[in-house]
Amino acid sequence: MEKILSARFHFYRHEAHCEYMDTVCGLVVKFPAVRAVVEPQYDALAALLERQKQLLNVMRKSNCTRPVAEADGRVDRALVGMRGAIATALHHFDPDVVVAAQALMNRFGAFGQIVRKSYEEKTVVVNLLVADLRSGEYAGPVEVTGLTDWVTELEAAESAFGAVFEQRSIERSQQPQGRMRDVRREMNAVYRQMTARIGAAALTDADGAYDRFVALLNTETAYFNVHTHHRAVRDLGAGGACVIEPVAVQAYTGRAVTPIPAACYREKGREDVELVFARDFHVTYRHNVRCGMAVIVLHGKGGYRGAATVTFAIVADG
Repeated sequence: MEKILSARFHFYRHEAHCEYMDTVCGLVVKFPAVRAVVEPQYDALAALLERQKQLLNVMRKSNCTRPVAEADGRVDRALVGMRGAIATALHHFDPDVVVAAQALMNRFGAFGQIVRKSYEEKTVVVNLLVADLRSGEYAGPVEVTGLTDWVTELEAAESAFGAVFEQRSIERSQQPQGRMRDVRREMNAVYRQMTARIGAAALTDADGAYDRFVALLNTETAYFNVHTHHRAVRDLGAGGACVIEPVAVQAYTGRAVTPIPAACYREKGREDVELVFARDFHVTYRHNVRCGMAVIVLHGKGGYRGAATVTFAIVADG
């Protein structure tokens, strides 16, 4: 008998997970012999599926899901932009600016990858960071490096996020009991029990009904495993995940210089994935008019989130 494929549930987004489980339940119904063997598991899975659909409907109707993501994106852009500005200041001709930039870079580094933290953790860290940059030993370096406007933007972005996130918390407190993650975990466990029973029963299958069921199930599982993997959001800001090719030295023109860098996403155990501009990322620039070191920030989109930076030189001819 054909072996039952493993479903890569950790790659399935909520909608895909629900669709897959709905497909599985539909297949079981079509094979009475199979259903008879897994009746308790099927009933449990069907009940959980209805619960999952209810939770999905609540999520779809949420007025805060998209605003929270957008507000969080503004915070991330401010963080990435500020780090890019600090990185540029490290190459300043004035040694005092370089020293100040190094102090700020060290402070950022103490908090780790801020953009990768959960909403709650990020809020705490950003508020601590803003407090540090507004007063105390880091206020001076902020002024020396000319980052006051960045601090103001970060503070405003976090304030806007806090307001939207609070509204979402209120909304969630009014939602039905239970979390999607808990329902999914229980469904996965029931699914594995069910497929284990089917695999055992298939060993004594006489008329081939189990073979046909398993073949159909594997076809669906293979499809979901392939077509949901690319939907798993991958973070360009993760250490070393976004590999950007060096940008060639650009000639000073008196206008903004806007090269588009080549980049790929590197994931352990997998081949590098080429990132396509406008589909997988868009770019913003800093200090890209005058001679000196300019910064390109790659912002993930589609199946990617977070941001990564690369610098390049602008020089005058001759």
